[in-house]
Amino acid sequence: MNKHITLSFLAWLAAIFLGAAGIYGLWPSPQGKVLLAIEIITLIILLFNSASITRWVYKHTKNKQQRYIALLCMASLVLCICGDVVNFNLSNQYYRYNEVIKHDYLADSVWFFVPGYSLLFIAVLLASRSLVMYPLYYVAAYLGGTLLISLLCFYFMHIPEAGYYVLLLTGLHSFVITSVGLMSLVLLNTYRRLNAPLGVWLVSLGLVLAAIADALIGLYWIYGNSGEGYFPQIRYINWIIYISSQCLVIHLAKINITYKLG
Repeated sequence: MNKHITLSFLAWLAAIFLGAAGIYGLWPSPQGKVLLAIEIITLIILLFNSASITRWVYKHTKNKQQRYIALLCMASLVLCICGDVVNFNLSNQYYRYNEVIKHDYLADSVWFFVPGYSLLFIAVLLASRSLVMYPLYYVAAYLGGTLLISLLCFYFMHIPEAGYYVLLLTGLHSFVITSVGLMSLVLLNTYRRLNAPLGVWLVSLGLVLAAIADALIGLYWIYGNSGEGYFPQIRYINWIIYISSQCLVIHLAKINITYKLG
């Protein structure tokens, strides 16, 4: 097991431990100092691992596109970590924008997650386009499917009284994260579909998990329970899935270059 896989595994174990302990009520509160310290350490491990993977890519290739993919993945993680900090709600402020959505501070994190996941989308697109070029009808079908799925998901979970700010940002994020999740199909199709290498399957799984994690936030944390949210249980469940996703997708650049070198 190489160091990059080991570091991702350690971050994943930390997320499992924290999430399981939280679900079973071993933490006194979601804002506990020990809990927060473990979360920060987990994010630091991921960031260090992503930087190490980027360094590996720069060492093994001078191809600009391959290097861009590595940098985009790392920049995506940095922005998502900023979004995580917002979601920690360290100031313990609720109902910031109205009296309907208790955890509406989560909408503020969209300012980081949308550009963060957009960079990840571009990285996957570059990794795919480096091997095949898709026809226009394929792109149109992809965009149409993304828009339809995101609109349906948002329609069934949103609360109209949430206010324009929360609705606009969460709706935008619904489209972006859906597009990221569906890129898993594009990635698998690029790398010989069912015959794709295991690493490609794992990165694709990470893209799907990213969409699932954010769907849980919208459905059960922001809009769930009539705006009260199913808190803190959903926080811990989301953390496990979200970190699992990040542990996988940061390997995209290395998987892409390894496949091409192989």
